[in-house]
Amino acid sequence: MRYGTLRMLPLALLLAAAAPVRVTLGPPLQRKLAIVTAPLAAGAATTSVGGIARVLDTVPLATLDSDMAVAVATAAASQAEASRSAALHAADATVALRTVEAARAQARGDAARLLLLRRRLGLEWGAAIARLSDRQRSALVASLAAGRAALVRIDSASGAGLAHVGAVMLDLGGGMSVPLRILGPARTAEARLTSPGLLAIAQGRSAAMLSVGLSLPVRLPLGGGASGVIVPASALLRLDGGTWAWIQRGPAQFERRLIEGARPAPGGLLAPGGFAVGEQVVVRGASVLHAAEHPATAAAADED
Repeated sequence: MRYGTLRMLPLALLLAAAAPVRVTLGPPLQRKLAIVTAPLAAGAATTSVGGIARVLDTVPLATLDSDMAVAVATAAASQAEASRSAALHAADATVALRTVEAARAQARGDAARLLLLRRRLGLEWGAAIARLSDRQRSALVASLAAGRAALVRIDSASGAGLAHVGAVMLDLGGGMSVPLRILGPARTAEARLTSPGLLAIAQGRSAAMLSVGLSLPVRLPLGGGASGVIVPASALLRLDGGTWAWIQRGPAQFERRLIEGARPAPGGLLAPGGFAVGEQVVVRGASVLHAAEHPATAAAADED
């Protein structure tokens, strides 16, 4: 029966088609037909949305880090000079007050330039990078330069799925994948997708595969997934426009049930209802049981 025909049947026939079908097969015949069952396990499915991961050019970050290192040293030196001049002036006035004031002005100017660079770091690269200490940031830049790390920006249409992402797996193809750890929100939006963006980092040997400018699709979980039981792929039976599974209800009793409202899940389908955790599902021999629904077929098999 084709699915298009099934949709046109009266409601009574539709309900009859979806009703469980039972078959009786004794244990000897089950062994002969190599029927195997396994317990159903609880599971959950999450919805996801597609996004784009793009490897960033980090030369501007390295330049800013170098400028900050110089500014830190300069500010420290000028502050020390201002303190030294002030101490000498207070002790015996060997240093003129004008010199002290000039040293203090220099120290304030150098401190202001350093503050500007720190603010630029947050404005251009976001709070996650700005929160790093000078030593941590320099270590990150060294890793980026050596190919041991890569910075990646993740975007999606209207920012869908970005709010609760903690980690993303980037598929490079050929069985290779790179885990991305989310650092925090990006500082600038992606105008074409109207996406606020996330900044992520890849670390380790696999980061060397992420060339600057590389863009790859990613899946971002949305959360709020349904719960139920996982029906293994080996137990699924396509019939009459629906998906079914055989459940063993007793030593010799089997029942074919329709899987309704199912969602894809790792290893099979997530059934939100109609099945219970621990029930024995037929994972081998489902098609044999379907054939055994016809008494003549089952009798012929029993006589062999």
